[in-house]
Amino acid sequence: MENVSKLDLRKIPLTLRQPAVFESWEALKPESTLQIVNDHDPKPLRYHFDSEYRDKFEWAYLSEGPGEWVVNITKLKPYESKGEELLAKVMAGLDKVRPHLQADGGDVELIGIDDEEMVVKVKLKGACGKCPSAEMTLKQGVEAQIKKTAPEIRRVESVDAIAPVAAKHAGAHDEDCGCGD
Repeated sequence: MENVSKLDLRKIPLTLRQPAVFESWEALKPESTLQIVNDHDPKPLRYHFDSEYRDKFEWAYLSEGPGEWVVNITKLKPYESKGEELLAKVMAGLDKVRPHLQADGGDVELIGIDDEEMVVKVKLKGACGKCPSAEMTLKQGVEAQIKKTAPEIRRVESVDAIAPVAAKHAGAHDEDCGCGD
C-alpha cells in the first residue's frame, strides 16, 4: 500500500496519543493513509474524527483485538466546488454566523471569492468592523463557519483593517462610528 504513515500508539504515553494522531493526520497529503496500532479499540477517536473531519476520511479496521487494533484512516481528496456552487456554500456559512454578529450590532458582507486560491474576502461592518476583537471574530467566527460549509476554502480575509481609535476623533467619522461626535 502506497502513502501509508504508521503510528504505533502503544509506544506513546496515553496523554500524548491523541495529539500524536492529529499531528500525523494534519501532515498527511490527500489520498494518503495514517495507520494506527493501538492496545484497545480506538472508537472514541473515530467519534472525534467524525466531529472534526466529517466526509474527509475513511476509517477501516484491519485488526480488531483483543490485544491489538489496527486502523487505516485515509484522508480523502477534497472536493472543490467552483463558481455558483462555491458561492452558495460560502453564503450558507455567512448566513449561519450573521445572526450572532447582528446580535452585537455588527454584520459581515461578502466582497468576493478567489476560487483559484480558495480565499474569501469579507468586510466586517458596524460594531464588528471597529471592535478590538475583530480579528478573532473573523478567524474563529466567520472563517470557521465558512470552512464548515465550504471546506475547500483555505482562508478568509478582511478587506479593511480596523481603523485606529485616534483616527475616529480626528475627523475620520462614518455614520456608524459610535463615538458620539
